[in-house]
Amino acid sequence: LPEGTITTLDVVASIFLRCFIITVGAMIFTWAVWLIMGDVIHSIHSQMYEITRREFDLYFLYTMTFLKALNVLFFGIPFVAIKWYLLGKR
Repeated sequence: LPEGTITTLDVVASIFLRCFIITVGAMIFTWAVWLIMGDVIHSIHSQMYEITRREFDLYFLYTMTFLKALNVLFFGIPFVAIKWYLLGKR
């Protein structure tokens, strides 16, 4: 491969890694807020929707699981694939 292509793929891989790390950080922040202020957040949402605390917690956990899967699918796997490809080409 030309050196320019390798450099471009390295840059793209580093962007994927940064996106992955930022998304993990945002999920940790969201989890911390939910852990500390879960009752307050639930009371706000229960005024708008008839939702029990259990339903609220399950919705939150399902959403976080979905976001984790998307994070791995769109940022983690492409990062590993690019790095693996470049490792074989060098």
